[in-house]
Amino acid sequence: MQTSAPLKLSQLNQLIQYAIDGVFREQTYAVIAETSNIKNYQDKRQCYLTLVEKAENSNEVLASIQAKIWGNCYRTIRNFEEITGQAFKDNIEILFKVRIQFHIYYGLTVLIEEIDCNYTIGKLALSRQAVLQKLIDQNPDAVQLVNGEFRTRNRQLNFPPVIQKIALISSAQADGYNDFVHELYLNKYQYTFQVDEYFAQVQGNEAANQICQKLIQIYQSQIAYDAVVIVRGGGSQLDFSAFDSYTVARAVARFPIPIITGIGHERNESICDLMARMPTKTPTKAAATIVSHNRAFEENLLHLQKIVISKTNEVLSAQKLILQTLHSKVIRKTHECLNQQQQRLRPLSGTVIQLINRLVHNQRFKLAKITYRLNGSTEALVKAEQHKLLTIRNTVKLLSPENVLKRGYAIIFRGDTIIKNAADVRPGDEITTLFQDSEIISTITETRSTYE
Repeated sequence: MQTSAPLKLSQLNQLIQYAIDGVFREQTYAVIAETSNIKNYQDKRQCYLTLVEKAENSNEVLASIQAKIWGNCYRTIRNFEEITGQAFKDNIEILFKVRIQFHIYYGLTVLIEEIDCNYTIGKLALSRQAVLQKLIDQNPDAVQLVNGEFRTRNRQLNFPPVIQKIALISSAQADGYNDFVHELYLNKYQYTFQVDEYFAQVQGNEAANQICQKLIQIYQSQIAYDAVVIVRGGGSQLDFSAFDSYTVARAVARFPIPIITGIGHERNESICDLMARMPTKTPTKAAATIVSHNRAFEENLLHLQKIVISKTNEVLSAQKLILQTLHSKVIRKTHECLNQQQQRLRPLSGTVIQLINRLVHNQRFKLAKITYRLNGSTEALVKAEQHKLLTIRNTVKLLSPENVLKRGYAIIFRGDTIIKNAADVRPGDEITTLFQDSEIISTITETRSTYE
């Protein structure tokens, strides 16, 4: 080892400072690197970070260096966030304007003086454009660009007249989820909904894969959902990287159920929004869109109801007028018919009266003849019957028991019974023989037949 007078550390650092200043003094460099290990102290207007270069096809770190932003240069962070809509955080590839400094006490410093916002915006735009072109090239049956607008299979689907059964993809902890549910369930029309929740990460490295898995799960459930809703609250542009990914955008474009997106803020538009049936700006607007869709159906029904009632009243009024006209016409025609019949009946009434009088006269004459005949016949009949009655009376009188007894006949009784035959008595019986003016009481001693 060559022996020489040792240097103090400050002397060594001063030599390094002279060497570095000789090469880098007053020079600025445009550097593309990825941010890492950011420590941002806003109150002190100081930010410390590590700049990293990674291999193109892997996460292998090829180079790294410590850097800082402070003083007047600190405003470049806020400027970057306002212009790009992207939070200044780790893992962002950015184009920096840097100056190299070496301080005897603090050592080597890479001072970031400015961040090129156009590079970040352009890189995001190029990445989005590459995804969109890939969607068109690899899915010609599901994604087409027509007159500057994307026409996808999902965009050609129709919503049912009323959206009630909903599959919701969101993060359970996201503000967007709460905004959507609050707006949907507390709608002023008091519509009711069935919302099945499919929770997934909506940012980070696993977000795209989880969202696709949830879409597959919804499809495989075979539940007849009216719509699928994907919501996420606000954030930076990189926070929406999952919704700009090819896999999620392709799944949305091909999905067989209409998809409503409510991703981010007013200024955000993801590739998923371009592929979905109904893109909205926020989760709240996604819920409001569903409520408005159902309200439009109800208003259409109410409008049709008014038209039906109005048309019904018009028809009823017209028919009532027709009936009134027909009623008047029937009455008029009836009166005319009655008058005509009266005119026809008047000449016939005299003839009818004459015929009736003649008929009555003839019937009276016939009745008189019948009466005369009846009177004559009755008198002769009465006399004939009186003669018959007298003959019968004389016969009855002649045949009466008194007259029979006067002619020498007698009546024999046994008790109260008249004896007509000798066989009706027995020896020893007491009999009574009745004459006209006397009777004989005898006792039977013997009966004989007159033919012996």
